[in-house]
Amino acid sequence: MDLPFVLKKCVEVLFYPSGIVFILLLLALFSSLSRIRRSQTRLFLSLALVIFYLSATFLPEPLLRPLEGRYPVPPPEEMKRARAIVLLPAYISPRAKVSVLDRFGGETAKRLLAALMLQKRLPGRPLIIVGTGAGYLAEVAKRLGYEKVLPYDEAPDTISSAKILKRKLYGRPFLLVTAAYHLPRAVYLFRREGLEPIPYPAYRIGRREHGITFRDFWPDPVNLFYADVAVHEYLGLAFYHFLEHIPFHKTSKE
Repeated sequence: MDLPFVLKKCVEVLFYPSGIVFILLLLALFSSLSRIRRSQTRLFLSLALVIFYLSATFLPEPLLRPLEGRYPVPPPEEMKRARAIVLLPAYISPRAKVSVLDRFGGETAKRLLAALMLQKRLPGRPLIIVGTGAGYLAEVAKRLGYEKVLPYDEAPDTISSAKILKRKLYGRPFLLVTAAYHLPRAVYLFRREGLEPIPYPAYRIGRREHGITFRDFWPDPVNLFYADVAVHEYLGLAFYHFLEHIPFHKTSKE
């Protein structure tokens, strides 16, 4: 595996809001063991509380809004240009002995449903699923009556998916289906490989559809998860843009 990629995966978890909170709690624990560092303990605990509260309440929406607002749903005439539909799934459980519905969560289910509805709307276009667990999702799609489904399991991440599809779809426009927050990074990486994706947001999670209520002030673990998701996307974009400016790093453009 590419060393910069490994380093990115190891370092990025430390910058997630949940990771920062955990580190601050560890520092508070260590400083509490010393009698002369009580002020540091209070500082670490206060910072952990503030970051946790903001991340579990209001922070995800302003973080996700710029990512999710980048690409609207393409118009019908643009979608008709597509020669294929490409789905980038989210997490799929490796536990083979569990039931069908237990294998994947809401993130992957939403992306799969969006792709299947697109294929029904645009008959004749193959559905290409690229990523870990693609074969399993293809099996689910075929059980639902969708036949033209092509899985590629050998892509562990987005950049690997782009490199695989370069051999299959180079010079052919296709609909790229994934979460709205993931589209900026995915489109950037796919276009960097010379591909022609038509971004299609499967769903958005950062929109507030109601006024502020009391519940918005109460921490929600789902918000903390989405705060981590948003930071993950920003770190991924920064990482690949940074690589573009390293002289010895070779990309497909060279």
